[in-house]
Amino acid sequence: MKRTIALLLILISLVSLTASAEPTRSRWARVYKHGDREQPRVAITVDDWYYPEQWLPQFMAVAEEYGVKMTLYPSGFNLKVEDRELWQSALDAGHEIGSHFFQHKKLTERSYGQITSDLNRYQKRLDEVLGYHYEFLTVRPPFGAGAGDGGGGKIGRWLHSAGFDHIITWDMDNTKDLDKALKTIKNGSIILMHANKHDLGFYKKLMEALKDRNYEYVTITELLNITSRYYYTAE
Repeated sequence: MKRTIALLLILISLVSLTASAEPTRSRWARVYKHGDREQPRVAITVDDWYYPEQWLPQFMAVAEEYGVKMTLYPSGFNLKVEDRELWQSALDAGHEIGSHFFQHKKLTERSYGQITSDLNRYQKRLDEVLGYHYEFLTVRPPFGAGAGDGGGGKIGRWLHSAGFDHIITWDMDNTKDLDKALKTIKNGSIILMHANKHDLGFYKKLMEALKDRNYEYVTITELLNITSRYYYTAE
């Protein structure tokens, strides 16, 4: 009898330890402005993509020259089936795609239902364009709206409830003054650019100016070690 009780106590103890080691879901989305400041890694992100057929090959050419793996944040209404080979070529080159939502509207001006519908619509369109399911892991709010509260406000709670915990913003969005940009960029920086002629020109100058820093240019998921749409934390 005593031996049976002892075995039961051991079993309960093991179950308890296993449960405590399991990660638990966070209760809201998390906003990332940068990655690890101790690691010489930087993420280049490019938003919008109104004319991917014009700009994506040129941005990819700069990326290839300097060994950059970009994270692309197109709005869903700019994703078209006729551009399938173009988007696939970006993925094949090691770049990744996140969501800039289907419609380029401020999340602070939208309801929970509209935001959820928008993200689902984005996923459906992305899958249609690629011809298979591609699960994007991060979201970038248009204009950065709703990210200022660190994810603990209304938008962060809504995105978490919708199943999207990783809100990506930036710590460098200056594409006009190269000197100021160089002073801002550091280990872990998330650099924001847009798919247009001006930012393409800036991209070339920036990468040339950063050559001596020996950064590794990685995707957002690599920079932040994101492997799931959910953010887990040990409690």
